[in-house]
Amino acid sequence: MLSKGVVVVPYTATWRGPWLGATRRPSLQRAANRPIICHVLDALRQAGVAEVAVVAPSDAALEIGACLESEAPAGVTVRLLVADSSGDGDDALALAAEFVGDDPCVLHRANGLLEQVLLPHLELVGDEAIDALLLVDGGDTDGPPLRLVPRLSLDDATVEATPATPGYAGVCVLGAGALARAASMGPPNPVKLHDFADLAQRLASDGGHTRVRVVRSWRHFTDNALDLLAMNRMLLDALDPETTASSYDGNRFEGTVVIHPTASVTSSVIVGPAIIGAETLVADSYIGPHTSIGERVRIEGVELERSIVLADASLLHVGGRLVASVVGRNARVFRDFSVPRALRLQVGDGDEVALC
Repeated sequence: MLSKGVVVVPYTATWRGPWLGATRRPSLQRAANRPIICHVLDALRQAGVAEVAVVAPSDAALEIGACLESEAPAGVTVRLLVADSSGDGDDALALAAEFVGDDPCVLHRANGLLEQVLLPHLELVGDEAIDALLLVDGGDTDGPPLRLVPRLSLDDATVEATPATPGYAGVCVLGAGALARAASMGPPNPVKLHDFADLAQRLASDGGHTRVRVVRSWRHFTDNALDLLAMNRMLLDALDPETTASSYDGNRFEGTVVIHPTASVTSSVIVGPAIIGAETLVADSYIGPHTSIGERVRIEGVELERSIVLADASLLHVGGRLVASVVGRNARVFRDFSVPRALRLQVGDGDEVALC
């Protein structure tokens, strides 16, 4: 059983889209009411990983550290390691290698998740003494084509499912001593911790036993809010059905619905999977499936589905159904009944408004 993991915060630290939450760090954006990086830690914990190092560039360390301190899940020990912000040096790899030592480990990007559970992939490395297992996304992707070196072999069980140009998933499992060996490969071309594919190929070129396995699929957020919605849908599908709320106060609940004890829901229909955060008010509304509503949100007279509403937002009597939408922190969406009737918008840099 692998007991150590390394979560790598991308050096492309911010995205240029609209402000959704309190930060533009991709790994701190929220899906199913929690930062993506916390879902990553959950996935590692569920796979039996007990110790995790989060390697973050120095310009992201303050935000990442605050998030981990307040929202990291119980059951896993987390250590923050601060690397150079440029991403050009190999100090991130050295820090991770010192943490891991000669143990096997799993490397995981901080801004994405697999739809499958991690444990079977971790067990494969232990069972077959593999130096590196590189996971490849078998779904549609805009990632770079897969480059194989002679010693990098494809898993026989998945060869027929391999697309012509698959993209890399953000997970790589390393055998005992493999990370330390990679860290010792110095100039002129040192290995970069964030480039899992290059790391696996360098180990293969060094005589290591390295394999590739196709997975379906890798969900990650970089610069498209639709990716965040897809991840939100995946996480809500995995909600524990035993936590489903009971109907009350004129409500009707269907499917898996999780409502924080401090939230108030009245005269509404909620179709799960859906989650409603602390101190939120929902009244006279329809909340459709795959919807996450954050903390201290106010929703009245609204139909909403397949969406994310972040903390302290308000949606009031919109007059139409909102679908596949992301409503940012402190945002207000409302119907104005004053005359003259017109569309009045306050749209910031990078925001997107679709009028139907």
